[in-house]
Amino acid sequence: MHGFTATRRSAARDRDRHERRRTLVGGLIGALFVTIISAIFVICFIGGLHSPGPRSVPVGLVGSPALSSRASSAVGRQAPGAFTFSSYPSEAAARAAITRRTIDAALVPGLTAEHLLVATAVSPAETNAIIKGFSAAASRAHVPLTVQNIRPLHSSDPEGLSQVFFVVALLAPSLAFGNQLINRIGPRLNEFWHLAIITVYALIISAVATAIADGVIGALTGAPWAIFGVGALLAFAAAVMSAAATRWAGGIGYLVVLLLFVPVGISSSGTTLGPHMITQWYADLGKALPPGTAQPVVRNVTYFNSNAILDPLLVLSAWALAGVIALALAAFLHPPTRQPGQNPQQTPQAVQPTHGQAATTT
Repeated sequence: MHGFTATRRSAARDRDRHERRRTLVGGLIGALFVTIISAIFVICFIGGLHSPGPRSVPVGLVGSPALSSRASSAVGRQAPGAFTFSSYPSEAAARAAITRRTIDAALVPGLTAEHLLVATAVSPAETNAIIKGFSAAASRAHVPLTVQNIRPLHSSDPEGLSQVFFVVALLAPSLAFGNQLINRIGPRLNEFWHLAIITVYALIISAVATAIADGVIGALTGAPWAIFGVGALLAFAAAVMSAAATRWAGGIGYLVVLLLFVPVGISSSGTTLGPHMITQWYADLGKALPPGTAQPVVRNVTYFNSNAILDPLLVLSAWALAGVIALALAAFLHPPTRQPGQNPQQTPQAVQPTHGQAATTT
């Protein structure tokens, strides 16, 4: 009896040691996984935004070819590769080009003084870099420079942060909602019900976000219906892509979409810096992802009379359409896994017992 008890205690100790080892290994694997995710965030945000500076910022030059050439040469020597120049016949034409989002600033050169038109609504950081570059060139040429801000940011949003956080506030929960819709909220619903739920969700979350940002805080004002529309499209695109990725590839698919949209997508949009203040290829990548397409639309409908929004809206719509197609195809090509032995064509039915027999089911 004593030997049997000792054996049981030894087996229990072995099980405890084995369980502790499993827990330790699981914890180390989890820590390694989270560290990798953290490293991806560090690389995307610190790597992508660590050295901001003007890169091919589009600037207009007003006046005669001789004056424009002299001004562009002076600025080009001061900041090589920082600006690209386009000529305009008048200051009015240059102002209109800024409003249309063709250029981000314009210089009106003169023989005794120069006038610089800027728009902080484009990006405060980019505007400061433009002013710094042209001021240095004017100083070297001993020419006075005056600066006029023709599209300032709202006083309630002086740094332009609301545009970024409006996008983030819709993007992150929408990705989580799409994943949870497949895993927990509606795992037994078919994909067409999923699409209907995502549509209702997108309209609700965008309405709430717009009401707070515009009506309550007053940071994004002037075009509430337009902001609501782009917010709903962003929320729908993020949720449907997340749901489709989860439906096809489970947690791995969801993680890929999450990393692509959040650390890569947000950092490559330039955040408050703007795409012309980060590495050009990375900014081009951002223009193909939802955060980098939604953010300029929010800015342009708020400050620039809804100009230059067609291309980013088409990109955002393409993401939404891709998610819809992928989710719809899952209904036909990737049906839910059924329990072994379960016949999808039959449902259990009660069979009435006959005299002397117990009730059975088929």
